[in-house]
Amino acid sequence: MLERDELKGLQKKIGYKFRDRSLLANALMHTSFVNEKGMERTMSNQRLEYLGDAVIELVVTDVIFDKLPDAEEGLLTQLRSQLVCTAGLSRVARSFGLGEYLILGKGAELTGERDNPTLLEDAFEALAGAIYLDGGWKKAEGFVRGAMQVSILNAIDEIGGKPKGSDRKSALQIILQRKGQTQITYRVAATEGPAHDRTFYVDVYADDKMLGSGVGSSKKEAEQDAAGKALDVIGSRSRKQKRRK
Repeated sequence: MLERDELKGLQKKIGYKFRDRSLLANALMHTSFVNEKGMERTMSNQRLEYLGDAVIELVVTDVIFDKLPDAEEGLLTQLRSQLVCTAGLSRVARSFGLGEYLILGKGAELTGERDNPTLLEDAFEALAGAIYLDGGWKKAEGFVRGAMQVSILNAIDEIGGKPKGSDRKSALQIILQRKGQTQITYRVAATEGPAHDRTFYVDVYADDKMLGSGVGSSKKEAEQDAAGKALDVIGSRSRKQKRRK
């Protein structure tokens, strides 16, 4: 277990002093330690991780929504996914040496899990959740904004601070290609109405798997709508997968 001075050192790094230090210790306690000691599974940081995940996502959403007032939903979804993914959050955790403070079982310690991206992501989320419980929303928001400020600004700088590629089709293509899905197609499922007043129904597929359906007064508009629906589905699946861990 961590000594009082070590906990004090971490609190100095993150700029927040806990009233209830047991919450901080809980945020750092990995399941490997809990299992090794025969403790209840609820003693690990998984519950706090679940809470902190929601806190971080809301803070990041609020920040990028405010900083990119002209960006469409597709770009905002893409940017948020980039920031709250395992690689993004583990990078933030490393920036203040969070791995040094993890409470691990002996096996996990021996296999070098202190630098495991997933463990770092989980611990950062749990820390945000612990601060929320200990100090309320404003303190948790301040912590997340401060810790992620550089990551958020860098991500915005990469798109020039403007809604470049902000249409939903571009955002969907970027996300799917990162997932290894390269064959993205839009297929007109049906059309209705006379030539001067058509309604188009379009489905979007990734490697022949349908992800979403859209509707619009033009084929282009329907494709954008379909891409937006697909982004919603992908975002929902990602959040569910994280909460099942």
